[in-house]
Formats: sequence, C-alpha cells, structure tokens
Amino acid sequence: MGILSKLKRYYFFHGEDEYLKWKRIKNLVNSVIDSGFKDFDYTFYEGRGLDGATLINTVSSPPFGSPLRVTVVRNFNKMSPKNQELVIKFIDKVPEHSTMVITAGKLDGKDKRKKVYKALLANKSNHKEFKQLSPAEAVIAMIEYAKELEITVSEKALDYLVETVGCNIGILEQELQKLAIYAGDVKTVSREDIANLIGAGTLGTVADLPIRIAEKDISGALRLLHKLLLTKESEGTMLFRIKDFFLKLNTAKMYNATSFVLMKNLHFSKTVADTISRLAPLISSDTLNDCLHDIYEAEISLKSAGMRKDILLINLVSSLGSKIAGNKQPSNLY
Repeated sequence: MGILSKLKRYYFFHGEDEYLKWKRIKNLVNSVIDSGFKDFDYTFYEGRGLDGATLINTVSSPPFGSPLRVTVVRNFNKMSPKNQELVIKFIDKVPEHSTMVITAGKLDGKDKRKKVYKALLANKSNHKEFKQLSPAEAVIAMIEYAKELEITVSEKALDYLVETVGCNIGILEQELQKLAIYAGDVKTVSREDIANLIGAGTLGTVADLPIRIAEKDISGALRLLHKLLLTKESEGTMLFRIKDFFLKLNTAKMYNATSFVLMKNLHFSKTVADTISRLAPLISSDTLNDCLHDIYEAEISLKSAGMRKDILLINLVSSLGSKIAGNKQPSNLY
C-alpha cells in the first residue's frame, strides 16, 4: 500500500496562503489518482450552496480505477451551518477507500470557538495551517527555489523581489522562473535584472516609489511613477505601496524602533527594516500624520473614481514630496 497507508481519511487545510494549500492538494491527488481515472475518482466542490448529503454520497462511493477516491471541498466556511454540521458528523465515518480534503481561509479566534471547527482542529495530524509567509521566510523559500532553477540570486536581490511583488509564493516562483530565463546562460540574477523585468528599468520598481518620496527625491519619484504608469502597473497597487511604507515609517517613529526590532517584532525584511530605520528619524511626526491624511484622502478618491487615477497619483506624489521636502526635522537630531 505504501503511501496509501499513511493517508488520513480526512484533512483540513486552512490559512491565507492559497498557493501552498493547493500545491499540497495537487500533490495528494497526483499521488493516489491514476491519470486516466481523474474524471471518475477525483471530485472538487465549492462550499457555497453545497449540499452535505451530496458530498457524503460522493465520498462514500468506491473509486472507479484508482487506489483511493479524493474529494475536495473548497471554502467550507461558505457552506450553510446545517450542512457543515452534517459533514462534521461524517468525518469519522469516511470509508477506507476514500480521502476528503476540506479547506478554508484564515480562522480567527471566533471561528476556532465554533463547534464545527473545534471538531476539524481536534486531531492535530489531520489539519494544517498555511500561513502567509513573512518577508524573511519568503526570501528563504526563494533561495531554495533558486537552487532548483540552478540560478544564483543574492539575498539582497531576493529581498528586493519580495518587497516588489509581495510574499505570495506562487507569484514569487513565477517571477523567479521568468528571471531565470531573462538571466540566460549567465544564470545570475541581479537587482538590476529584477528592475528591468518587473519594474521600470534603471529607475527601479514600485517598491522604490515611496522610498524616493521619503528621501525628498520628488523628481525621481515622479519619473519612476511616469514609467510605472507606462508599464501598466496598477494604480491601486502603487497607492497601497505608498500607504504601507508610510504606515511603517509611522510605526518606527512612534516606537523609535531600530532595524533589529523591526525585523524581530514586526517581521520586516532586512532591506526594508534598514531603510525604514534610516528614514523615520528624519521626518517629524506631524509631517508623517499630514502625509497619511493625504494618502487616505487619495484612497477615498481612487475608490470614488472622481478623478483620473494617473492624475490622482501624480498629485499625491507631488503633495507628499512637498511635505517631506518642507519637513522640519526634530531638534534632537542637531
């Protein structure tokens, strides 16, 4: 039986990282379902509107040509309470010829107190949480993936990649695959390669935009913004990056946090922590509050579609740059 003897009758996978969750499910399906019988022995259901009796009948049916039947329920949290309870009463009765996988998003404290989730979480070997990785964890994961791709990428360059595209492992793997092709026979990926492929070339990427603003480089920020708009970078993404960076500046300012503290307590990547801890002391709290006010106003305007998005961002970058440039530095810096 081999792998079959190690499989549980049911699994509960939950958490924010959908990519890792579904990678695990795909590996499970491929390990026990014969390719020619996938249409017969593998069934996928969405939780919304799913009838519990239908699910139980499917799970209870013997496989047609594979060693096991695999049934997956995505978004169990969207099933009705009545059908959820029906499924929970069944999980300990799943037949030996079947495996059921139940998935859900991130569970908060309120969710974990519910009877149905208590039952799914009761057996530690049957459930696994797929958390969104921190920037540092994402970098470590990409170091290992770079080895698989047989390319060389410095940790600093991977830091830059993670800061540019985020911590979603699926997106990071896709970008690293493209970078491996871009690097060609040299097989060495640099920070410049990342900027050229997924950013605005020598001007940088969306991750550099708020840094240029905070460094009082208004013209550089506007040139980068212009190039990002030409590359069809999402206006919503750019606004989110600006907001996120200024909130991080504000947090570091409030707690007078060092780079080490930002990495340890707030899980910033080293590159971001070093940048934030360098810039935060140079900007007054009043200036940061004024900047955050402008950012929130821009966020409201972006959602209301009252102004062209590109014009809104140009105005915002100019306004923030002017406020930072006219910033009165704290007296304790003199």
